[in-house]
Amino acid sequence: MDLNQIEQIVLDALKKIEHPTYKMDLYEIGMFDKVIEEEGKLKIYLKAPDNDRRVQIAIESQLRGLLNQAGLPKGYKVRFIVDESIKPEDIGNKIRGVKNIILIGSGKGGVGKSTVAANLAVALMNQGFKVGIIDADVYGPSLGKLFGFDGKVQLYGDGKNKVLPVEKYGLKIMSFSFLLEPGQAVIWRGPMLGKAMEQFLFEVDWGELDYLLIDLPPGTGDVQLSLSQFVEVDGAIVVTTPQNVAIQDASRALTMFQQVKIPVLGIIENMSEFICPHCGKPSHIFSKDGGKKFAQAYRVPFLGAIPLEPSIMESGEEGKPVLLNDKVNPDIKKAYDNIASKIIEEVAKYKI
Repeated sequence: MDLNQIEQIVLDALKKIEHPTYKMDLYEIGMFDKVIEEEGKLKIYLKAPDNDRRVQIAIESQLRGLLNQAGLPKGYKVRFIVDESIKPEDIGNKIRGVKNIILIGSGKGGVGKSTVAANLAVALMNQGFKVGIIDADVYGPSLGKLFGFDGKVQLYGDGKNKVLPVEKYGLKIMSFSFLLEPGQAVIWRGPMLGKAMEQFLFEVDWGELDYLLIDLPPGTGDVQLSLSQFVEVDGAIVVTTPQNVAIQDASRALTMFQQVKIPVLGIIENMSEFICPHCGKPSHIFSKDGGKKFAQAYRVPFLGAIPLEPSIMESGEEGKPVLLNDKVNPDIKKAYDNIASKIIEEVAKYKI
C-alpha cells in the first residue's frame, strides 16, 4: 500500500468523523496535514483547531478504528499540530449551513397551520430558495401525510452519526410521524420532547438551507420553550382564522414568542373566505378581516390572507401541497407567493 493510497484512506476516514466542538467533519475543517514515512515508520499528521487534548484523544481513537477497518497496517503514529487558523467560526446556537429558522405556530389546532407551513415551504422553494421543514408536533404530526407519507419511513445515516432528512418535491423534510406506526400514540413528558427536538435540529444533516421552517404543535408548551433555548430562531409566524375564538388563542402564541424574544414576522389569516367551486364567489363563513385586525392590535405585520377551497383539502389527502398542482387556483398561488415575499422582507429587517 503506497502513500497515496494511505492518504486517500485517511481522507475518507476524516470525512466520517464529526468534531465534537465544531459539529463539522474533520475533512471540512481542514484537519488533514500530511502522511509521511519517516525512519521506516508511517506517521499521520493532523492539524488541530485548538489545543484541547481530550478532544484530540477522542478523535484519534475514532480515526484508528476507521483506519484499522480499512486495512491500514498497524504501527502507525498519529500526531496533532495546533493551527488556530483552521478554527471554524463560532455560530453559537445556530445550525451550521442553515441561514434562517422560522417557527410557524398557532394558539389552537384546526386552523390549517400545517397545510400553511407545507405550502409556504413550496412557495419559498419556487422563489429559488433551498428549503427544509420540520414537523415538531409530537402528539399529532401531520406533515408526513401532507407530503404523501403514511406512517413510519426508513431513515438513513450520512456516515457521520447524523440522519439524512427525507427529500420530496425538492424539499427536505423531518416529521415525528416518520418514527411512528400509523395510529401509534406518543406519551412523552417535557424532557423527552425537548431531547427529541434537539436531535431533529442538530442530529439531522440539513446541509445548506436558506430557510428551515418548523411547524409547531398548537399552544404554548414544552416544544416551543425548548426551541427558544436550543437554537437561535430568526422569526415566528402566527397562523389564525378570522373568528374571535381562534384569534384569542393565537394572541397567546404571539405573546409567548415575544416573551422568549423571538421576532414575530407577522400574522397569516387562513380560511379567510370560502370560494364556491360552482359559482366562484367568496363567502366569509368564518367572519371577516379578523387576522388583519389582530395584526393591527399587536402592531405586527399582516402577511396576508389565504382563501379556503376544496382543492386545498384534496391536495392534503393526495399528499401533494396544492401549490405543486399545475391547475392551482391563481388566487391561492398569488396569496402564498405574496406571503413568501413578505416573509423574506421581514426576516431581512432583523438581519440589518
